[in-house]
Amino acid sequence: MQFFTETLRPNGAKLSAYLFDESEEMKTASVRPAVLIFPGGGYTMCSDREAEPVALAYMGKGFNAFVLRYSVGAEEPFEHSLQDAEAALDYLRENAGRLHINAQKIAAVGFSAGGHLAASLGTVSREKPNALILGYAVTTAKFGPLMGKEIAPADECVSEDTPPTFLFATSDDCIVPVENSLSFAQALAKNDIYFELHVYLAGPHGISLATDAVANGARGMANPAVGEWLDASARFLRNVWGGFPLNGTDETAPLQRLTRPSVDMAISRLMRNPAAAAVVEKYFPAIQKITAAEPIVAHFPLRLVAQYSQGLLDEETLRRISGGLEKLP
Repeated sequence: MQFFTETLRPNGAKLSAYLFDESEEMKTASVRPAVLIFPGGGYTMCSDREAEPVALAYMGKGFNAFVLRYSVGAEEPFEHSLQDAEAALDYLRENAGRLHINAQKIAAVGFSAGGHLAASLGTVSREKPNALILGYAVTTAKFGPLMGKEIAPADECVSEDTPPTFLFATSDDCIVPVENSLSFAQALAKNDIYFELHVYLAGPHGISLATDAVANGARGMANPAVGEWLDASARFLRNVWGGFPLNGTDETAPLQRLTRPSVDMAISRLMRNPAAAAVVEKYFPAIQKITAAEPIVAHFPLRLVAQYSQGLLDEETLRRISGGLEKLP
């Protein structure tokens, strides 16, 4: 394993890198996906429990990992923390070849306040990561005064440009209530962003990997049920990006197949693709008028509309639309 630390401009944030050594026995994994980890700590510190242990755990799942010690403290505004996150993402993309990572497979992983920073990077930042992993994250601006900061309302800034997101929390978190994760998930759903939300029955705030190794002696921090989030998040990222190539298998990620324009996709998702929208409007020009009159129809696939619209969209038109969509690059 290679380990080194870079100091980033403009605020001197420290980025620690955990990289696999190159090996002739792992040629198909010579370029890896990456996780950029933001530990929590209420913007007053960066928790060690959510830093290196998380990086090494993701390495065990095949990722090259990076931990950012971003600007914290009462004297540091939120804007400095966001600058640090943006600088870290820029560094990873600009140096992807040297770091042996795929510049388009970088997930921002954040916990608590670090989750807010990751969520902000995925919503208000000029450059966005390719996925978000948010653990018991702050997402609402009302937590700013409690941390002595004026922070971005990440849940209100979700847009169609926000990347696919994995969220986990516990239902009895009394520090950052689960409503934060629910609010962000609701915003993702409203914007047709693919996501997973895992709300575990019980567990204290700051549970990290939920193992005894990071529990610091606190019995409640070791919870195997909550600890399942790590495997689930790694599976989520493989579903979004695909895994390493294997002989005789389809390398297409499940999400790539789901997002391929088709008559089985929700109309709202389909019409956000300009090329797909042109195909639909060519054969079914009434689509915009119909969805404007009945907004709920936008959540249905065209195949369902054809089935229940009593001839408004006939089977022949549906076949023509389907054929046109299949020809799209």
